[in-house]
Amino acid sequence: MANMRVYITVDTETSLGGAWRNASYAPLPLDLTVFGKCGSQCFGIPLIMDILEEFGFRATFFTEVFCSANVGIENLEKVFQCIQARGHDAQLHLHPVQRFYSSFLAGAARREVDLMFQLPLAEQGELIREGINLFQQLSGKLPRAYRAGCYGASEVTLKALKTNGIEIDSSYNLAYLGTSCGFRTECLNAPTIIEGIYEFPVTVFHPVGSAGCKPLEISAVSVAEVMTALQSLQRAGCRDIVLVLHSFSLLKNLGLRFENRRPDRIVIRRLRNLCAALWKLKGEVDVCVLGEADLSCIQIPQPQMVPTVGWLQPPMRKFVQGFNLIPWV
Repeated sequence: MANMRVYITVDTETSLGGAWRNASYAPLPLDLTVFGKCGSQCFGIPLIMDILEEFGFRATFFTEVFCSANVGIENLEKVFQCIQARGHDAQLHLHPVQRFYSSFLAGAARREVDLMFQLPLAEQGELIREGINLFQQLSGKLPRAYRAGCYGASEVTLKALKTNGIEIDSSYNLAYLGTSCGFRTECLNAPTIIEGIYEFPVTVFHPVGSAGCKPLEISAVSVAEVMTALQSLQRAGCRDIVLVLHSFSLLKNLGLRFENRRPDRIVIRRLRNLCAALWKLKGEVDVCVLGEADLSCIQIPQPQMVPTVGWLQPPMRKFVQGFNLIPWV
């Protein structure tokens, strides 16, 4: 049987930092939200890459490009250089609100819309085309994969991606379906093909005692939960798992302006421990990047099941997260 493939994905982005509400504020610089600078050290994507590389792993960095008009295209170019110089995989991420904010400053109407699927097909296509052009300018290549900001895509978005030559989407997140995630297709937790696009959903699990599900987001769930879900999916015949974190996931106590940021030692340790657990399974699990996925080897269909994680692990994770809220930890 072929090895299970695990894709570690990182939403690499900045925030408007309250700029819509307070004209004295500017969108947050990438040094804070992407590089995660605290004093002389970086706890953003450089540290994420450091930890992954300790185990010979690479990640897919879904990099938001519309922010270039707000923080400077030369600053975003440094992000792409950082990712690509170290051999990681840069792919396309879009937050329309970044685009609409820069247009507002230039005199356009105020539009606080950040969910791509809420826009008409034609406008989605135009924004994606613009994003692809920016991505190519910054990276020197065309993107192959896309993730919508806030997972805000739908089947209509996939039509726009197909028209613009994107092959892979990873916006579907069952935990946000019906809110920020606009897909109508129900209960996806493994790759499928929709509108001619390979959809790689963010993998989720169902915690016992909870009505909903949780994504395998490294800053929010424990290593035990990730590995239990992975093993359950593997036994069920699922071959592709998508994990997610953000460029600022290794920071804690983030204020609106990231004014209270500091290293999150618990999440840093968790990422390292997760990589160690995946490395121990290297004979049966491959850590891959979406930009290099061999789509001819992706099994379609796969079981669309949501694993259940037992009684002990979620309470233990909640205890650790509660402990992590203590200011001096």
